Amino acid sequence: MGYRVVITGIGVIAPNGIGKNAYWDSLEKGKSGIKKISRFDPSELPCQIAGEIPEFSPEDFFDRKTIRRMARSSQFAVAGVMMALKDAMIDVTKINPDDGLIVLGISSSAMDFIESQHKILLKYGAKKVSPYGFVAATPNRIIGEVIDYLKWRPNTLSVTAACASGTDAVGNAYQRIKQGYVKLAIAGATDAILTPLIIAGLSSSGIIPDFEENPEKASRPFDLLRCGGIPSEGCGIIVLEEINHAISRGAKIYGEIIGYGTTGEISDENPSSGLRNAIKRALGDAGISSNGIDVISAHAPSDPFIDKLETKIIKEIFGPRAYEIPISSVKSMTGNPLGSAGLFQIIATMLWFEKNIVTPTINYEYPDPECDLYYVPNKTHQLKVNTALLDCGGLGGTCSALICKRVEI
Repeated sequence: MGYRVVITGIGVIAPNGIGKNAYWDSLEKGKSGIKKISRFDPSELPCQIAGEIPEFSPEDFFDRKTIRRMARSSQFAVAGVMMALKDAMIDVTKINPDDGLIVLGISSSAMDFIESQHKILLKYGAKKVSPYGFVAATPNRIIGEVIDYLKWRPNTLSVTAACASGTDAVGNAYQRIKQGYVKLAIAGATDAILTPLIIAGLSSSGIIPDFEENPEKASRPFDLLRCGGIPSEGCGIIVLEEINHAISRGAKIYGEIIGYGTTGEISDENPSSGLRNAIKRALGDAGISSNGIDVISAHAPSDPFIDKLETKIIKEIFGPRAYEIPISSVKSMTGNPLGSAGLFQIIATMLWFEKNIVTPTINYEYPDPECDLYYVPNKTHQLKVNTALLDCGGLGGTCSALICKRVEI
């Protein structure tokens, strides 16, 4: 059966709240974090809104020299780790590095750093390019920055699987603890994709919609008028521990991970096959049937095609019960932060356990006949959640799912 794996610390930097309490308050109130882009002039872009986090101030966490060498995604990650470890009330430097793990997901390179340095190169020449640029822009540098901050050198792993990056990072950490390789892991994901080139590319590919007005209404998972996902940025970090390790130090336990499944998807096959298989594998890993799931945290990026397919998969797996299960999409309030999407879901689920509330899918105003399940529309749902399914689909064919449960000590 393996060891049991619990979550004991949370750090979150989201468009609708920085820190656990602010994030929960926004989720509970149905507050959107999507707004007009302010970090650069978006007037030439078809999509001018995003889940931006202008309130994040790196000066609150780092000195100026450190800020200059760090890409925004790395700033998010280190700040998120600080929050999660503080919440877990643990000093990892007192943990044997061989018993520890850092596994972080990211869906892209540090495009903010790459684009800014490219502009400098074109305008001023090679001698003005930052000496930190190449290293700072590599995805694995994020873990390097975390290690430099912690002064702790455990096992490490970087994961990239588009929107499933964070879910896979946590899934890998869960497996390593479950199998007895480590006792504690820092796991999560970070993404900072809000740059002119990224937004232009997503717009030209048709992945995100043309949008300027009413940004808080733009992300509408499962709604008939949904027209595409809204890009966002952010970071989610959690601390995972073997349950006896957590109990021995008197840690607060938010919940337990009991199942994980991941799979690829072949593009010329049924496009729903990957998510379906990931959910089934997670159920199998957890050793439970679909009847054991109380609530679903949906991938649901507000895409006309993907939301419909996800609804179809839920009906196939859960049968008539699908109409009874509360289904919630946090992306209605955060937009799609790509790699961090799964962490926003996991953190929300841990707080559902704690608060006995399922947060709403906002902007669900016009029912879609092909999306006809109970999506917790616009208002919270009071429920003591015991077991939750979380699923994520990634561009490029990677799909993943986690099953979490309440822990009664």
